[in-house]
Amino acid sequence: MNEINGKNFRELIRMLERKLGLLNKQDVCCSEVTLAQCHALVEIGRAKAISLKELANILGLDVSTMSRTVDSLVKKEFIVRAPSKTDRRSVVIELTDKGLTIFNDIENTMDKQFENIFKQISGEDQLTALNGLSIIIDALNKNDNPFICSKNTSTNNCDNLSD
Repeated sequence: MNEINGKNFRELIRMLERKLGLLNKQDVCCSEVTLAQCHALVEIGRAKAISLKELANILGLDVSTMSRTVDSLVKKEFIVRAPSKTDRRSVVIELTDKGLTIFNDIENTMDKQFENIFKQISGEDQLTALNGLSIIIDALNKNDNPFICSKNTSTNNCDNLSD
């Protein structure tokens, strides 16, 4: 894979995505929550207090899907909906003490896993790896929705919107 082109880039991203997906499935979130709930808990914990719409935007989900995930976390008593301190009309989502414990466990486990992976990269390549990931994220942010796929499943055509 020495050629520099979009197809090779895609294959490397697919391999990375599969490896990261396997990391996420390795009971990082314990058996108490699903992977979707795990992602929500992490974002809520990092934000301290966040609106449903903001949470949905961060996770790239529609508000109705995010609402169902939040409802399930409320039922498990990991989060609460509370009135916003800055706008009485809006509600924010916050972790409970029980949710904070799980959030801290998730963060610590993931930090250890990624630290172990990062240690496998030589010192001089660590900065290169971080810079490369930043460049990819910047490119993705510039082209938020680069592809549109037709609903016709028999052809499954995707056209690049940036052309």
